[in-house]
Amino acid sequence: MVFVVWLLANVGLSSCGQTTLLSDVHAGDGNTTPVIHPNGSGDATTIAYRVSEPALVSVYLTDAAGKHYVLRDREPRVPMNTDYALRFDGTVRGTSQGDMAIVQQVLPNGTYHYIVQAESQATHRTMEQQGTLEVRDAATKLPLIEDLHVEPQVVSPNEDAIDDVTTFSYHLPITSTVSIAIQAPDGPVPFISDVEEGPYAQSHIWDGKRQDGSLLASGTYTYTVTARDTVGNVVQRKGQIRIDSPGRSEAQITYFNIAPTNVELGGVITATIKVKNTGNVPIRTQGPAVGYRYTTHDIFSSIDGQQWASKGGGFWRVAVGYDGGPGYPFRWAMTNRPLSQWNVPNHSDLLQPGEEVKIVGTIQLLERQSKMYFYAGLAHEGVGYPVDRMGVTLVKVGF
Repeated sequence: MVFVVWLLANVGLSSCGQTTLLSDVHAGDGNTTPVIHPNGSGDATTIAYRVSEPALVSVYLTDAAGKHYVLRDREPRVPMNTDYALRFDGTVRGTSQGDMAIVQQVLPNGTYHYIVQAESQATHRTMEQQGTLEVRDAATKLPLIEDLHVEPQVVSPNEDAIDDVTTFSYHLPITSTVSIAIQAPDGPVPFISDVEEGPYAQSHIWDGKRQDGSLLASGTYTYTVTARDTVGNVVQRKGQIRIDSPGRSEAQITYFNIAPTNVELGGVITATIKVKNTGNVPIRTQGPAVGYRYTTHDIFSSIDGQQWASKGGGFWRVAVGYDGGPGYPFRWAMTNRPLSQWNVPNHSDLLQPGEEVKIVGTIQLLERQSKMYFYAGLAHEGVGYPVDRMGVTLVKVGF
């Protein structure tokens, strides 16, 4: 097919010897109409031109319905000995669909006119030239971010097991590369960076912190979810999320004692532990309550109908273990109030910043071991043991 270029200039060569402002406009090799296949194959063409003096150059496409697609908008150009060449791969700036922004999209199949316009920066005279190109086999299906939900929308990352994290959930219609960033006053906070995800439901949990674990200040932040495919379609959705009362939970054991240290099989030892909230946020804790008696056949997660099994990250408890035993099987709430007076009665209580309490619990020894080494710790469930193997104590058992 013969490639045709029309020259449309309201100012061209004049009788005064004025030079042509815009010249050598062509696409591809300049001899045939370029055909682009934007389907992931990397196919592209170039739109080339020259200017004879400093000018502002715009390049855009029009479709059969007259719709404009801007590729360059009044970009400053100066004369050169070679062509300016704009690489065109079939993608153009997109449009918004509600709260979803089509940042970039592949043009649908069809024939397009490309127009190059130049305006002299000195005299403001203008000139334009145009030609045609074709788009075929276009992969126009967009990587839409569907059914996006961010819950909860207010996050309090203070390790109290209440709204410490939020979940981003959405669905993708095609395989896409996804990024999620949170905009902070000092710049973006990366969360998910260029992760390839398949065409199904997706979810990510954010803990309200920077990637290095440092806290963000209380305030309202803008999140951006970006999905891009291999062809060049790019979609974004934005929204707001609030961070409230960030902080870190910290605690220390200030005293630990096991007594007596000589008992008969079936006898009872008493663990006395003092613990202090040394952080700047309340610590959430769960039972059993102070005074609960274990046997060495028990474990915290199985007593009282499994009422006190681990509830996940955020809850703290004082804990006692012994060498050869299952970790820290004996745990008590970090509060000396009765269950009925807890912050959430019979469920959980709070140890306030700076508050120190004494916890007393008992353990009946049923293991036929002549020597048992007991120790104390703090269990931050779902996180770890911030205080571990403190005050190792030998208890001798007679039988």
